[in-house]
Amino acid sequence: MQQQVIFLSILFLLFLMTFGESLYPFAQAQVPGTPPSVTPALDPVEAAHDHYHEHRYTEAIKAYEALIENGIPRPDGTYIPLRQSQRDSIRLMLGQSYAKVSEDPAAQRVFKEIIDENPNGSYATQAVHRLGNLYWQRYQFKAAIRQCKQILQQHPNTTSAATAAYLLGKYQQTEGQSEEAIDSYKYFLDHFPSSPYRVSAINSLIQLYITNQRYAAAEKLLQERMRDYPDDTTLLEQLAELYQQQNAHSKALELYRKAVERDPNNTTLRRKLGALYAETGKTTQAVTEWKKMVEDEVNQVDQQQQLGAIYLSHKMYPEAIAAYQQAIRLSPKNSYLYTQLAAAYKIQGQIEQAAEVYIDALQRIGLTGNQREAIWNAMLEIYEGDHHKPIRDKLVAQLEKRRSQNPQNANTIMTLGELYFHAGKVSQALETFTQLHRNYPTHIDMALEAYARMLERTENPHAIDFYKTLIAASADGIRIRNARSKLAALYKKMEAWNDAITLLEALVSNGEASVKDRLLLGQIQLHGINAPKIAQKTFQALLTQRLLTSQLVEAQLGLAECHILLKRYTLAREVLEPIANRPHLFRAVARKLIGDSYFFSANFEQATKEYNEVIRISKSDQLTNDALERIVLIQNHSDYLKIPLTDYATAVQLYLNGQTAEALQQCERSLETYPKATIVDAVWLLIGDIYRENAKDTEAINAYEQVVVRESLSVPKALINIAEIYRQQADFATAAATYTTLITDYPESVIVVHARQQLDEIMKLMNH
Repeated sequence: MQQQVIFLSILFLLFLMTFGESLYPFAQAQVPGTPPSVTPALDPVEAAHDHYHEHRYTEAIKAYEALIENGIPRPDGTYIPLRQSQRDSIRLMLGQSYAKVSEDPAAQRVFKEIIDENPNGSYATQAVHRLGNLYWQRYQFKAAIRQCKQILQQHPNTTSAATAAYLLGKYQQTEGQSEEAIDSYKYFLDHFPSSPYRVSAINSLIQLYITNQRYAAAEKLLQERMRDYPDDTTLLEQLAELYQQQNAHSKALELYRKAVERDPNNTTLRRKLGALYAETGKTTQAVTEWKKMVEDEVNQVDQQQQLGAIYLSHKMYPEAIAAYQQAIRLSPKNSYLYTQLAAAYKIQGQIEQAAEVYIDALQRIGLTGNQREAIWNAMLEIYEGDHHKPIRDKLVAQLEKRRSQNPQNANTIMTLGELYFHAGKVSQALETFTQLHRNYPTHIDMALEAYARMLERTENPHAIDFYKTLIAASADGIRIRNARSKLAALYKKMEAWNDAITLLEALVSNGEASVKDRLLLGQIQLHGINAPKIAQKTFQALLTQRLLTSQLVEAQLGLAECHILLKRYTLAREVLEPIANRPHLFRAVARKLIGDSYFFSANFEQATKEYNEVIRISKSDQLTNDALERIVLIQNHSDYLKIPLTDYATAVQLYLNGQTAEALQQCERSLETYPKATIVDAVWLLIGDIYRENAKDTEAINAYEQVVVRESLSVPKALINIAEIYRQQADFATAAATYTTLITDYPESVIVVHARQQLDEIMKLMNH
């Protein structure tokens, strides 16, 4: 290989010396060359192969076709004709290239040409394989079978026919055509006795006989093979398995023993022999065989672990327990051994003993996170749930006692903290972990991070406490940055906007904020605190950086929304149109914002067109619902030349712009000026939303109740908002009554499904 590299390097330098001056006038070859031992005319072939191997299949096709048509070019412009073997090799690669670009007819034509021209050639055999697999990989199973039959018919008694006959049986077997496959394999074995696929075909035929319970035929074939190959232990093993399936245990045992005598180091044979002993109730002999499997093992831990696994798989639990206990004595920090030992107890229903094994493991394996995680993943099966509460309480009591006896034992304290956490005593767990942090900062950092993520996934508010503790206690800058980012996202989910902004602005000022953090900050400024002027600066700063395509589009969408709320409609559409007019994940979002730009500028006809386009292309239910809601709003509120609707749009825009007082004043003016307009319900809902966001629950409920007394189509939405306010106030009885009213009086509303879910959760809380 090294000589070839050196030769090619010299060849390249010679090329530069010969042609470099004409190709690159500024380049001068300075390394003297030596005459190449092989003509450089082979380069085009290698170049074509390079195209193929580097997945440039279209270029490979062009290169291969040029070689086939013209031959190998010489430097003087003439061509060297291809030898037949070169031609066949190149055509085979050409067919492969066609297949890679899914030009199946062309690939099939090339492969057939190779076969038809010389069906006894080595390349023809490869072409048969490629042709059959081309159909097979496309799930064209019948076509693959038909093609093999056609080759058999066209080219009988050739190597191509032999390959086709073997593949025919293989394809039929895979298709579940057992009888046809049996006939094909028999035909192959009768007509092509010297084929290299003969052994594979015999093994497949034996397997087909066994699968179809044609044991006599399988035995006959195996016996014939054994006469030809008396020293082949694989045949002994196959025949033993055949007898075992027919419950002829004594014959099977005799053959397994004979096979083991011939190949005493074959652990697979010993395992099967031991398994058959165990199956026939000969436990002592089984154990003896299995011990022989591992008696030469240098590592005694591996030996005991292997024995434990064998005993466990054969339901020999006392033996398995003894083996794993011995392995643990040899390797007391191997978490896998503990989980297997506990499994032996669990299978027998000895749950308390299994729990004690896990606790013992947690105190002995050390504080490494992945080891402990493996133990807990197994332990939670028996630790969670109220029916295991007595075991849980007993374990906690034991660990608390051990901690009092040895308050410096880190493993005991860590295990107790984990027990607290999984028992739902999250505050006690956090206190316990904090106690360890000073002496074991790295391990506890990892634990705090892992448990914070668990709490976050279950939407447990204690996740905040874990992230705060991690930020305050850790000395790892990267971990602190990640925790701040996670905590900010958690605050956003909880609508604690100011807390989220404080964290994110700190990251920005420290130069630690990621693009994701900055996007999150902009979204919170825009949608959380309704401050589009501030959000605009955040998004504009982002657009000065190098961003991924998705990040760039997100920043552009945020900036465009700021423009809309600040009444820069034309500027917003200049940003949005390129996004909305090309296939993109955010295409529908951009189209929705374009609709909003027309809605807030009171061009309701154009807004409706844009919203309809959103419905047509959107893959998001929420986006579709928002667009549909705006369309219904526009279509149902055409009174007074849409002036009340225009006033409502203005109020919404003021509200989203953070001008709460002005939005309320606009709503009140609309109610005074157009008290009978159809938009009144939407205005009252908007007033309720504004009050609710500003934590003025009484005023919000009063506004929503104005909708309820009007008995309009918006009543379900008003009722759901009232119920959610009561739920947030922990007034579960009133919330439940409101949900019940909604479900009973408006059963056809789409909101009823959500109301039922909320009512179920409230009833569980009330019954706790």
